[in-house]
Amino acid sequence: MTVHAPAPCRSCQWDCLKTVDFLAGMPPEKRDELLGRSVRLELSKGAYLFHAGDPCDAIYIVHKGRVKLCVCDQNGQERIAGIFMEHDVMWEGVLVPDSRYSTSAICMTDVECCRLSRRDFEKAIQEPETALRIIGMLSKKLHDANRRNLLKSIADPKARVAGLLLYRYRRQASDVITMRLNEMAGSLALRPETISRKLKELEREGYVKKTGQSSIQVLAPERLMELVSY
Repeated sequence: MTVHAPAPCRSCQWDCLKTVDFLAGMPPEKRDELLGRSVRLELSKGAYLFHAGDPCDAIYIVHKGRVKLCVCDQNGQERIAGIFMEHDVMWEGVLVPDSRYSTSAICMTDVECCRLSRRDFEKAIQEPETALRIIGMLSKKLHDANRRNLLKSIADPKARVAGLLLYRYRRQASDVITMRLNEMAGSLALRPETISRKLKELEREGYVKKTGQSSIQVLAPERLMELVSY
């Protein structure tokens, strides 16, 4: 059966997916078949990719924009489990039989992404080289999740904020981090007003510089590292 890639992917000749590790390890014909079955999504800020409790039936590759995984606690306060940006892959629980999402995925900005069905994805990872790459990516995600959890265990709020800034700095090409106070609060289990005070302290001390309403430039990553106690 002939399959056709989404128009945006055909027009860019798969350039939008060149940094996705597990696809790079697939034979070209298998990769093209898989991507040809994908669905290109264009979503507005505030839209949901999936809701907590939905079946884990697909993976999502983010091309543009930012997506947060979050859940509300018993007090109605949002807790952010992760933030995904350009070239990140979301496949929370997709390899676990009959699993359901434990968080919701909400677009923080306008988002473009590709959706690959679980069934097609499972067929693709039968290639040995692709399976090895998947294992490597899962190990990296576990390490990343552990680092995020360690941030919340830091007692000093200032060091906790510094750790989040350093974490985001290391995951992107730019030294400017775009993140609202409530998003930082949800990631660190701190109040927005606490985040605001600690950011002002860090700015006064020359660690960072506020460049916009939700933009912070990291000026001294090495010094930030000294503040983080994990």
